[in-house]
Amino acid sequence: MANSLNIDNSSYEGALALPYVAPAILAADSIARGYITVKENVKYKAVLKKLSGSSIAPAGCDFTATEDALTLAEAILQPTELMSNVQLCKKDFRQDWESMQTGQGFINDEVPANFEAFLLQYLAAKVAEAMERNMWQGNYDGEIAGSAPYTDFDGIMKKVVDGTPGFELLVTGAFTGDAAAGTGIITHLNSLVGGLPDVLANSDNTKVMMSKKSLFLLHQAFASIGTAGGYAPAVGAERPATYLGFDIITPAGFANDTLLAAEVSNLFFGTDLQSDFNQAVVVDMTQTDASDNVRVAMRFTGGTQVAFLGDVATVRRQA
Repeated sequence: MANSLNIDNSSYEGALALPYVAPAILAADSIARGYITVKENVKYKAVLKKLSGSSIAPAGCDFTATEDALTLAEAILQPTELMSNVQLCKKDFRQDWESMQTGQGFINDEVPANFEAFLLQYLAAKVAEAMERNMWQGNYDGEIAGSAPYTDFDGIMKKVVDGTPGFELLVTGAFTGDAAAGTGIITHLNSLVGGLPDVLANSDNTKVMMSKKSLFLLHQAFASIGTAGGYAPAVGAERPATYLGFDIITPAGFANDTLLAAEVSNLFFGTDLQSDFNQAVVVDMTQTDASDNVRVAMRFTGGTQVAFLGDVATVRRQA
């Protein structure tokens, strides 16, 4: 291969961008693992509706409408237009790609056919990581003292903070791996489970969500309390994945010092994978400025919403 690697400048839009834009979004940990409900073809806005109440009554001979007993709640999911623009030096990536082509890479079964696709896949992985973080922590500063670290769009926790959840407890101080009254992870979990709205307390689909750090603190607390307190120390695959009967899940992008109880069917991420707005672009700058740089860009949409805040419970550290 020549020392100078030239790329045919390419622009993929709409359906042609899907091989790159779709994986960039759908490869996010929470989407891939089913920790959030995805609405894929949101052109502008999607209306999320929920019926609650009872529509039954004692039987009779006449037709009597019972829909007045039902309550219709709705929330609007409006994705944000997003982009990812990076400039990379071809020299930094050329050797990795060439080694894969000669069978020396560690993912030889999925080697991109050309260098252009290799760079797009690299950017897609970075986009997936950023989408995952924003999905939960976007514009959420409840777990830190200061500004939110992710600000591309409002995440699930920002929606919870701005709304009126069924149960919310604000605490001070970082979570600790014990049962301390003010900061202990076990204390906070007991508060969360004890404050669950009825619909969550009685549902087999309720999940308790926390960061991987918080789960580590929980295991640490179990170990410190020990068998005398009813907890058997566990490691590895034997670590508990439930608390008081509720499944624990740890989305990769979830915030520290935050607990959330909800049904996955109540948490939404929206995007439009079929839009002509979607775009993936690779521009080789060698022919323009004689540099060894290449610019890679993607355009897409993304946003979150909680369909019914009354069916959510949280314990979170306030800034």
